[in-house]
Order: sequence, then C-alpha cells, then structure tokens
Amino acid sequence: MKYLLLTLVSIVLAGCSTHDVSDTIDNTLAQSAGNKPAKFFNFTEPKYVHRWKFRHKDYEALSPFTKANDWSKMSGWDGGYFGYSIAIGLRQGRKGQYNGISYALDIHTSILTYTDREKAIETNDIDYIRKEYHRYNPKTKVDIEHHGKENYSCVVINTKEKKRGLERKIYNCYKFNPEKTIAKRVKIILIYTKSPNLPTKYKSLAKEYTYQDLQKRAKRVLDSLYIKDGWSK
Repeated sequence: MKYLLLTLVSIVLAGCSTHDVSDTIDNTLAQSAGNKPAKFFNFTEPKYVHRWKFRHKDYEALSPFTKANDWSKMSGWDGGYFGYSIAIGLRQGRKGQYNGISYALDIHTSILTYTDREKAIETNDIDYIRKEYHRYNPKTKVDIEHHGKENYSCVVINTKEKKRGLERKIYNCYKFNPEKTIAKRVKIILIYTKSPNLPTKYKSLAKEYTYQDLQKRAKRVLDSLYIKDGWSK
C-alpha cells in the first residue's frame, strides 16, 4: 500500500493535491505537470467526447460513455494532457473547496523491469500479488482481471476513504516484451467522490451519478485499451 500511495501522489488526479482529490481538473493536473504546464481542454456535448481517444505513444483507449445530462445536470467533461498522464473528469459542485459529486479517469504509463512480481501477474499468481500488497495493508482488496484488445493481465485495487466520500478503482494493466525482461504498465484509475456534506440541491444527482455508474461508463475504456509494442523508456 505504501508503494501504491506513493505512485498515486505522483500522477494526475489519483495522487492529487493534499487538499482534495475531487477538484478534478483545476489544481491536481497542474500540480503534477512539473516544469511543463498541463494542456487543458473541455467538451461541449457527448458526440465530441465519443470521437476523442486517450492517445499516447504507449497505448490507445476510447473515452468513457457520456450523456446529455452530464452537461445539463452536471458541469460537463473536461481534461488535461501532461507528461505521461492524460485525465478527464466530470463534476458538479463549487470549485476550490469541493462540496459536490465528481467522476475522474486518469491514465498513466510506465516501463518496468520484469521481476518476480511481473511474472506472477503474467501467470495469474494472485496469492503472490496479494501477499505483496498485504505487506503494507492486509485489508487491501486485490484481484487480477483481464481487459483490453489483447486480454491484458490487470491487477485491480479498490480503495475507499469514507470520511472524504472518495472511492478509487485502479487497473494496473501489463504487456510484456517477448524476452520477458521488460513490462509496460498502463494504469487506469477511476475516481469517484461524493462529498460527505453534500448540499441538498445535489441529493437527486447522487442517485444518478454513482460509483457503479462510473464503472459502467469506464468499461468502454477498458474494453478498447490497446497497449502498443515498443519497450524503450
């Protein structure tokens, strides 16, 4: 879990500022951009989201499903590119000090040395993987699932922070070079937040915009994931 938390701190939306994970695009992307400022963008209706893709030299994936209510009931989808991460998000609530509901999806990639851990992932040795994660937090829920165009092995981790109304589902999906010396990891992170102090005006939204709904929408991203060949860092 210590490794996981350090990783999340270093990337878009998942690590977030120390202030609030759910201030989706405004602060967290910029803080992660380092010396290169993030490039922000926004969508005005569903058709533009559905034409857009997560595109990177190491992977491609389609966008999540969106609908007209995301602009009429919520504040619409926006996002940002920077470094090794691409993120898009949806929210309703006051910016800055967050007090509403939000969705976010972040994709981050890295190249790793093929070790016993990667071998366990490739061979679906879930006992080994759970043992690794449980060294830091025995309550961490860890599974291996298969997603994407080439049925990639994905270590799936669920986390929840009840006091902040925050839930995350992290998919660490791997592709291995033929020599079994290098692994390419694409990390897809789903972030759902519903403020514990949700204003009355957002109560009805909480029935429609749920953690389960975010996961259903993100299935399009997972199903379409293609991790490209090429193993240089």
